[in-house]
Amino acid sequence: MKYAMNWVYLLLGLGLLTPNTYAQSGYPPPCDEVKQIKLDTDPSKRQILGDFIRACEQNQWKNDKGIVLLREYQNEQGKDCWLLLPSIDDSYKDNPPGRFASFNGDIILVFEADSNRSIIEAQGDKSALNQCLEQIIGDRVYIRPTIKTRWTDNVMPFTNRKMKVGVRRISAGNGGSLIIIFNSDGSYKKLLPV
Repeated sequence: MKYAMNWVYLLLGLGLLTPNTYAQSGYPPPCDEVKQIKLDTDPSKRQILGDFIRACEQNQWKNDKGIVLLREYQNEQGKDCWLLLPSIDDSYKDNPPGRFASFNGDIILVFEADSNRSIIEAQGDKSALNQCLEQIIGDRVYIRPTIKTRWTDNVMPFTNRKMKVGVRRISAGNGGSLIIIFNSDGSYKKLLPV
């Protein structure tokens, strides 16, 4: 009897360990068009990404919406750099990247950029990239409206002419963007873009 109970405990223990082992290995992405990469390869990069995402959660991301757009580039001195941008909409679809990373459940889209931080267009079928990214991102972003105009019944002051477009709200500032410059010794510097 004691021998049989030991087997039961052993099998039960293995059964409990198996899901944890599988969960630690992660799940593959739902599609192959966009390549998953690992960004948090050292403690500094993990700290940078963690701090940036926490700031996004507090300031830019609203209503459970938000992803990070990361532009990798080399500056004029040849140093590796990141430009980190918070996003809550699907503007990535205009020029979808070919790579992404997952960091503690958050999605980071990784774009290749030139020294001016301008995105270099990804190789591949844009429609296929977007379909794959939609599966990966899910409901983490708002879908931009297809209609780009706004109705209004307001009139212009003093002239009494009808305004053609509704009020637009544009705010200044960098919107939470951050530049990281990596040095060869493993240190880094944070800058706000201008």
